[in-house]
Amino acid sequence: MFPGNSGTGDPYKTAVIDTIVAEVQSVPGDDRAVILCGYKSQMENMFHNVNPGLSRRFPLASAFIFEDFSDEELQQILNLKLKQQGFEATGQAKTVVKEMLNRARNRPNFGNAGEIDILLDAAKARHQTRVSKGETKSRKTLEPLDFDEDFARADRAETKIRKLFEGTVGAENVIAKLEGYQDNVRTMKLLEMEPKENIPFNFLFRGPPGTGKTTTARKIGKVFYDMGFLATTEVVDCSASDLIGQYVGQTGLKVRQMLDKALGKVLFIDEAYRLCDGHFAKEAIDEIVEAVTKDAYHKRLIIVMAGYEKDINRLMSVNPGLTSRFPEVIDFRAFRPTECVDLLLKLLQGKQKRLSAKGHELDLSCLEVRRDNFEKQVVQWFTKLGEQDNWASARDVQTIAQGIFSKTTKGARKGAIFTVREDTIEAELKAMYDERKGRREDTRYGGVPDPRCDAEIPLPSTQPAPSQSPPQISTSTATLSNMKVNRDEAGKLPPSPSEEAQVTRKEESQSAAARRDAQRDDGVSDEVWEQLQEDKAAELACEEEYQALRKSVEDAAEAARELVIKGLLAEEEEERKRQVEERRRREALRQQLVRKLMEEEERREKLAEARKKLASRGLCPAGYAWIAQSGGFRCAGGSHFVSEGQL
Repeated sequence: MFPGNSGTGDPYKTAVIDTIVAEVQSVPGDDRAVILCGYKSQMENMFHNVNPGLSRRFPLASAFIFEDFSDEELQQILNLKLKQQGFEATGQAKTVVKEMLNRARNRPNFGNAGEIDILLDAAKARHQTRVSKGETKSRKTLEPLDFDEDFARADRAETKIRKLFEGTVGAENVIAKLEGYQDNVRTMKLLEMEPKENIPFNFLFRGPPGTGKTTTARKIGKVFYDMGFLATTEVVDCSASDLIGQYVGQTGLKVRQMLDKALGKVLFIDEAYRLCDGHFAKEAIDEIVEAVTKDAYHKRLIIVMAGYEKDINRLMSVNPGLTSRFPEVIDFRAFRPTECVDLLLKLLQGKQKRLSAKGHELDLSCLEVRRDNFEKQVVQWFTKLGEQDNWASARDVQTIAQGIFSKTTKGARKGAIFTVREDTIEAELKAMYDERKGRREDTRYGGVPDPRCDAEIPLPSTQPAPSQSPPQISTSTATLSNMKVNRDEAGKLPPSPSEEAQVTRKEESQSAAARRDAQRDDGVSDEVWEQLQEDKAAELACEEEYQALRKSVEDAAEAARELVIKGLLAEEEEERKRQVEERRRREALRQQLVRKLMEEEERREKLAEARKKLASRGLCPAGYAWIAQSGGFRCAGGSHFVSEGQL
């Protein structure tokens, strides 16, 4: 209520302080006793920012400090209040009260004995309701259900995590981490040790937009609440502008106010990379680094900084202490095209359910039972969209689903059956693709043409083949079929065998980075570690050979295309024959390279599938990548090995 750091407090309140200073001398013989009471931090703040004479009359060094009650003291208070009010509580009920009080401690201004009064009043009201309904026979004994209707949430936590993330794309690593935390908490409680000490409360979320970072933060809040670490499941969303002040001294205050608001909750800082730039932005980072180690905030709230991978990495370099304060990183990947198709169906099924409740019908047959040709087209559209820099995965799929739904229900009539058509879906995908491509290529606004967007997706042809065609390189149809790719026989650049293979290469690249960054686990012998380093080096060498092989195939395709053109332009019969011979020789070489490439693609896909299984099982708590070794896989840290038979 008194002036703060700004020095611009209410003059009437300032006058109260000045009057106390003038009238209270604090000398022997005074005939009055004046007691100032309040919360410790606020009282100290007042004494530092008001009339200096107040500190002399009320010296802080001799102040009475009232600490929070311990768990044992709160238990004694609970027993006394139960006895005074003529009630009893079961042993399990008292344990539930203890857990609820521990969660409440994370809130600002914990009420101690007052919190017990609040819990008892609510418990007695629930108990009376249960008695009136005949759900309990004891009129004076409070049970766990009276204090917390979901008191057994911690026992079901593991099941709830799986259910919580059910249907969430790419959540395997998050689930494994959270289940690891739960195991740790159970172990610490069994050993009667403080479980918080081994659980991280500060996280970095890195990944492209629309991959579930905000949604995951909300789910993590529920998991930590069930483990008893948070007062509520609420998530406080903020951006860099909510933390950065406009003048000297304002930034620190805004950061502390936001941290106070998020006590006992999850603080989600979206687009955190904006804290990289500007003097005041750096001040906000410095304040966060300092605050998370203070007792007022340390492990009393979850702080999540989210953004793109490169930007988050740049943010970590702003303050050297930031990396150590945020050691836990969760990486989010873009959705695969096939996952986008499944998500599109799921979103439309949600609208189908809501329509059904209102007596309408939405027919999704074309998506539920997809024709091969149609599914291929939709996957190709999502592949093209995913290659664009501005693709936002789930967020954009939601936009597409809404557009399809709007077009399907246009001109609705009561009791009508709405049918989602294949051409509506393809039209909506094409519309988004064209719009995004136009934004990128509009050089009037500084855009840069995207070479990846030049080729249109081929539509299935229903026209008969022309009677004549240009000269082509002779290639076996069976061979092309076995390669599972659509190659132009004139020598176009051969794409990867499938959309899954493209994703595999991206994941392999990320995995290679993870293998390089992994640290040696404790207890790993020199022999095991040296072998692991050799296997890592072998994998990197394989990666280089693979890239070189792809480059060779691309060069061979380009050379074949040039030979076709030369053959068409040749005027002499002898020259045309020579070009044909050269094309045949080059084509044989190209087919040999392609076969070798396909074999390597198949090996890499199998390797990626094995690593995916290992990652989903969470066998390495540190989340390190898995290195292929003779007879199985070993984590990049060195301490975990899974044989091929176990896998």
